[in-house]
Amino acid sequence: MYKRIIFSILLIASICGLNAQHINDKVLYGIKGGANFPRLYYTEINLRKLPHDFMITPTVSVFVEFKIREKCSMAVELNYQQRGGATSYVYENDYKVHYKLLADYASVRLPFFVYLSNSNTISPYLLLSPEFSYAFGGNISLTQPGLPIPEASVEISDANINRFNFGILAGIGVRRNAELNNWIFVMKADVAFNIGLINTFSPSETNENATPTNVYAYNSQEIRRTMGFELNLSIGISKNNNSKARHSSRKIHSNRSSSDCYPWN
Repeated sequence: MYKRIIFSILLIASICGLNAQHINDKVLYGIKGGANFPRLYYTEINLRKLPHDFMITPTVSVFVEFKIREKCSMAVELNYQQRGGATSYVYENDYKVHYKLLADYASVRLPFFVYLSNSNTISPYLLLSPEFSYAFGGNISLTQPGLPIPEASVEISDANINRFNFGILAGIGVRRNAELNNWIFVMKADVAFNIGLINTFSPSETNENATPTNVYAYNSQEIRRTMGFELNLSIGISKNNNSKARHSSRKIHSNRSSSDCYPWN
């Protein structure tokens, strides 16, 4: 399974590299990082009423972004993020219970960007992306002093999580361009909401082949989804093949659109 995932990532990177050789003046290579504020969404009414503990987890990406129209681009993004949720509550007025699920996800995202301005410097934008994720690690912990099992901790496995997930990412942001010699630097800041559309309870749990430890706040016959808000900063770099042409002649410049002269306007 891991070999297939690695092969898929390498294949995507190779395709992006081949495309970049032909249109490198309209391709951004970049890195992105920020914070995710995760939680779990339950369809079961009692689980949904439980309080959600505040959590901050890291999110890190590398991406290749392609300009496809004057105000539109798309990217291939490889993302690492921790997702899950935690809850703390009192059971039967006597027992303090704390439950936390934190899973490590590797994801392939395909975001589409729509820029709302033609400005060469600052432009707001909208983003929408499908996301294909795989949970490759993590931990589930439980503390409930005074109950039959006062403490438990297990690693993420096929018995307690559905490893594959598909979700949607949507958000807004602002982009700023800067130029240095023959290079264009594109900096972005955005806020986005992510939600998984697949039930994260494992098949073993939904088929009742695995009995959960936290039976007082756990109903695997319903649906559990990941969700969260993200705050991200990114920087991308692109070679400006039109830089010399843009500065060499006022006459030539006047006959070309701003988007031709500045690929990431």
